[in-house]
Amino acid sequence: MAFEHSPLAEAELGPMVARMVSGPPQMRQMVAGGMAPLPPRDLVVGLYQLWVLNEDPFAEQAARTAESLPKPLFDGALGDSGLPAGVLDFLARKMVRNGPRLDQLVRHPLITDETIVGVARVCPDVVCDTLAENQVRWLNCPRIVESLYRNPNAKMSVVHRMLELAEREHLDLSLPGVEEIRAAMRGETVDPSRDGLFQRAMRTEHDELEYQLERFAASRVDDDLEAVLDVDDTETGGDSTAPADLDGAHGIDDAGGDGGGVASDATVDGAAGLPDLPPLDPVAEAAGASDAAARAAQGPDDRDPDPVREAQSAAAQRENRFSQLLQMRPLEKIRAALLGDQFDRSVLVRDSNKMVAMATIKSPKIRDDEVVGYSANRSLSHDVIRYLAGRRDWVRLYQVKFNLVMNPKTPLSRAMALLAHLHTTDVRKVARSKNISSALAKAAKRRTDLRR
Repeated sequence: MAFEHSPLAEAELGPMVARMVSGPPQMRQMVAGGMAPLPPRDLVVGLYQLWVLNEDPFAEQAARTAESLPKPLFDGALGDSGLPAGVLDFLARKMVRNGPRLDQLVRHPLITDETIVGVARVCPDVVCDTLAENQVRWLNCPRIVESLYRNPNAKMSVVHRMLELAEREHLDLSLPGVEEIRAAMRGETVDPSRDGLFQRAMRTEHDELEYQLERFAASRVDDDLEAVLDVDDTETGGDSTAPADLDGAHGIDDAGGDGGGVASDATVDGAAGLPDLPPLDPVAEAAGASDAAARAAQGPDDRDPDPVREAQSAAAQRENRFSQLLQMRPLEKIRAALLGDQFDRSVLVRDSNKMVAMATIKSPKIRDDEVVGYSANRSLSHDVIRYLAGRRDWVRLYQVKFNLVMNPKTPLSRAMALLAHLHTTDVRKVARSKNISSALAKAAKRRTDLRR
């Protein structure tokens, strides 16, 4: 829940500011442009009032002025220990790219938990450290922990320490895969020396973070900050093509129902929808990591683009990414499953560690096209398929129903229930399949005979 902004009363504004922000357009223009003859505190409060009133062009100009406040003016305003909480939230949004100033803001005694929760999603690592150090605050507001966990700038060791203390204090955290997180922590210790590895692996997520920063800084008073910050791979140009052969979505009914078509065979055989990757083998990781590092050290190629060379470069990047994921410990992989892109999830969902695989399938970033591929994949664990088959929002997709019926890892009772929703043509395919249980095949055969 974001901070709820409202115009300040005249007593909070002060008589001079109140007169100027309610005066003629020329006077409001002076305040919006930072040209009004006001003390630092009053000028910043005036900028906030114009922004919260949301009247163009003054609101937009006031926001731009706040982003570029001279340091003496900013310091003077922040020196007021009674600066209204709404003003602090406004400044935090506009200063989100300025680490030193943001660090000053989060230390102000009147800044609210709602403001901290929003800032924690996108702030730089120095500010993450400051927020983590304020244990009293985040122990009383667990959402701060959740926001820092989702921020790729937050060091893994910092997040790990917060999670450990949260567990000892029995904090109720609303994180995807929280049970898996707790289980993984029992076998790991905090290791700051591994922070660099995780940060390098998450570097590709900075496109998403940059997009979030832009939206956060440009947010207007009536914007829903949760919607502003919750973005997916498609909005940020993430690796939506890593799992191959998903462009057609394999017969997904876009209307959300069973549709009138017939399920595609494309996802029935083998690991459709997942990239062609080697088994997760940590033993082979070291050699791959050194090769990838050597390629990265060669630097960019200045020659004209070559489709073959670009394809090779993309493959090398995926191999490097794969190698980085292999080097991670379970708790790091679980966090990467939430922060990472589609390629990361396609690797981690097949991890031999049950906690990692389950945390991955629970990631809120998973899209329908990924689910279609996962539902057909026979190499995924029974637990992952069982969880997938229990998600009503995913099983509403007709292709997922069909894939699960054809997947021998699907619990028999669930497969039997889904069989009743298949079209006659697809029921015949089930009856002829040699890869499912004989009981399911016989049930499909009986259903086919009854429909004749």
